[in-house]
Amino acid sequence: MKIKIISIGYLKEKYLKDMVGEYTKRLSKYSKVEFIEIKEENDTYPNAKEIEGEKILSYIKDKDYVIALT
Repeated sequence: MKIKIISIGYLKEKYLKDMVGEYTKRLSKYSKVEFIEIKEENDTYPNAKEIEGEKILSYIKDKDYVIALT
């Protein structure tokens, strides 16, 4: 089993990077963990969300179980 965490935008704050590192370390005892950061599209484009959605879907396979977090 592999856990993929897909995020729109890049983490800039050190405390967030540290949190991701800590939780990745904890989860890696039970499963492989992959953290994927996708470039955020410019909101001025009318289909920016669709482009981001397509990028997310490119990392998801048919057999994957998906949980959306906000």
